[in-house]
Amino acid sequence: MNNVIHAAFNRSVPYVAEVIFDAECGMWVATCEELSVTTEAPSYEALTARVWEIAPEIAEMNGLAFDANTRIQFRHVEDASSHHRAAM
Repeated sequence: MNNVIHAAFNRSVPYVAEVIFDAECGMWVATCEELSVTTEAPSYEALTARVWEIAPEIAEMNGLAFDANTRIQFRHVEDASSHHRAAM
């Protein structure tokens, strides 16, 4: 059985990038474990643009499919401090 993803593989499921706002440093942070991408930016718009900028090259380096039809879903998750406040 071969578990290697061929570069021409047509991925219909979007990659998921989890996004948080890190209040300590005042930056937005995105992490996509599938693509091995983590980056930050001062605004949400700049963050999504940065992910789209670096994701194709990182995907290629990791032998993952990424082309003009590739989708990335940006999913906002609560940062630790807001989660702690909500639990109180």
